[in-house]
Amino acid sequence: MGKLPQFLVVGAARSGTTAIHSYLRQCPDIFMPRAKEPNFFAFEDQVLTCKGPGAEYINNSTTRMEDYLRLFDAAPQGALRGEASPLYLFSDRAAQRIRHHVPECRLIVVLRNPVEQAWSHFMYATKQSIETEPDFVRALRLEEERLAAGWQPLFGYSRFPAYADQMERFLAEFPREQILVRLYEDLEQDPGRLMADMFQFIGVTSGFVADTGQKLNAGGVPKNRAFQDFLMKSNPVTKAIGFILPRELRWRIRDRLAKLNMTRVEGGMPAEARRILQDRLGGQIARLGPMIGRDLSAWLR
Repeated sequence: MGKLPQFLVVGAARSGTTAIHSYLRQCPDIFMPRAKEPNFFAFEDQVLTCKGPGAEYINNSTTRMEDYLRLFDAAPQGALRGEASPLYLFSDRAAQRIRHHVPECRLIVVLRNPVEQAWSHFMYATKQSIETEPDFVRALRLEEERLAAGWQPLFGYSRFPAYADQMERFLAEFPREQILVRLYEDLEQDPGRLMADMFQFIGVTSGFVADTGQKLNAGGVPKNRAFQDFLMKSNPVTKAIGFILPRELRWRIRDRLAKLNMTRVEGGMPAEARRILQDRLGGQIARLGPMIGRDLSAWLR
């Protein structure tokens, strides 16, 4: 079989994986496809018919092995191959599929306080103009209805960061020494140290130091919702531009304009939403701490 990855960033979503993907790609000893999140091990050989806003994120996933292998065709001889798909941590099948295809694969997990992660996911969905509900409390109460209608997993805001259940699946398939677990706080407090740990774990021996100064994929809400919808949703103008500009350049321009249109949310997460999330996710946090050997008591406050 062709080239398969030797390491994977398997999650978690909204926990700095976009920045980590960028930092890892800086290293000349590492090859990662430019396109993040192929999601192959989450959906191998499946016919994807996700519904609802943003369904194309799921439906455009790489599901065929030949297409997945093609992502690594350009990897130089001797380069350490990897990719980042945060959906792997959430997927109930990814751990088994990874072990089947690449049992020696090194796995990287970065976890964020799941209460904050859920809020960040809502902010991200709002930024991308796929969240149609402006009230986070109501969005939390709509979870079951939306998921039952076939909407993508993102809309299960309090299900997505059930990290204890998810880590159990990976620990059942892989020895602990094959999984590097860090926290989002580690990335925020000392990104250079975090990346040094990752490079060592992956097997980079050159002493490469990543430039971690750039902050990527920040959250917020649109100043002008109509303009954000214009940028993020298909329309005649964006379709016409698509015939002229390459996709990656088009997305860079779109994301730069979208970032300029964002503002911080005054007051942060609504108190009622925080109470709902703490009630739904408190048990996950309590189980997770001993599992990964970290004190997560601050997450329970």
